[in-house]
Amino acid sequence: MLRIIELSGTPAERGRRHGQGLGGEIRRMRRALLAYLARVSLYGGALPLYALLLCLSRRFWPYLPERLKQEMRGVAAGAQVGLGTVLLINVVDDLANNTPRCSALAAGESYTASGAFLMGRNLDYPLFTEIMARLQTLFIMEPDRGQALASVAWPGYVGVCTGMSKAGVALAQLSAMSKERTLKGVPAALRFRLALEEADTVSEVAARIFNTRATIGNNVMLCGPHEAAVLELAARRGVARRPEGGLLTATNHYQSPEMQAVKGRFPPRPPFSPLSRYHFSEAYSQARDRRLKALAASRRLNPASIQAILADAHLANPGTVVSAVFAPGDRTLWLAEGQEPPVSKGPFAEIKLWG
Repeated sequence: MLRIIELSGTPAERGRRHGQGLGGEIRRMRRALLAYLARVSLYGGALPLYALLLCLSRRFWPYLPERLKQEMRGVAAGAQVGLGTVLLINVVDDLANNTPRCSALAAGESYTASGAFLMGRNLDYPLFTEIMARLQTLFIMEPDRGQALASVAWPGYVGVCTGMSKAGVALAQLSAMSKERTLKGVPAALRFRLALEEADTVSEVAARIFNTRATIGNNVMLCGPHEAAVLELAARRGVARRPEGGLLTATNHYQSPEMQAVKGRFPPRPPFSPLSRYHFSEAYSQARDRRLKALAASRRLNPASIQAILADAHLANPGTVVSAVFAPGDRTLWLAEGQEPPVSKGPFAEIKLWG
């Protein structure tokens, strides 16, 4: 059953309520990470590797705004876990240089009956897939400043990698392999949350993302009622790509000529991943992008047909732990409720956000 957590108040108040309500699940996620590190460490044990990850996570701390620090402190206090654990949950993708495999499309103009844009996304993860599917949580956040947000995430996670603002801007974070990376910046999902909170339109959100110090490569799809963009990002540069004839697609490689100089290698398959080596290749990323275009071609799209696209066997895989469709103009979300990957097989719950 879909879990929805509503959080309001100051950053510290929201964080404490988050931690108090989901403390058991946060500790469960920590145990899952420790168990995995124990499997891959052979004779070294999990704790030295975990300590190393905590140490690296702290490198991001000076670059976070105070309100995010207060919220994470609140989560840690409410859950009765160390602050390092909460920070690690929020920066693990930056440390792993974006190992998820994801797919997204935005369609409007002649592709939809009203001309308004819709967005669909699959988030594919290489590890911890069962626990991520089962602990998926929809956070409805009413901050004391800025835009209200809906974020599809997990216990302890305060960033936004799949979400929408009350202003009607939806966001999907996708990995992109880049040669440029650094620990001296705002971790990706936290950077994207800040932009969604602070801006009202796709163009304004994009400008704030471009103007915030980054860490790793990403493709970020932004979608509003009447505009959409994919931001192709590296640590020190970025470019916006716009729809062609009303359709925009993104997977895990850069498509803009301006970004080819910083394109990086795709990572090897992590130990014990349920995905194959092919899932960690640029060929798979390109094949998914072609499939998105082919499935969307020459047809009118609606939320149900986009759900069917996301469930397509060439797009969904054993790592698909989040699948969602957004109608920004109606501020409506359709979220897959499945407990086993690929969750895009459904069923999808329709959620009207903010009345």
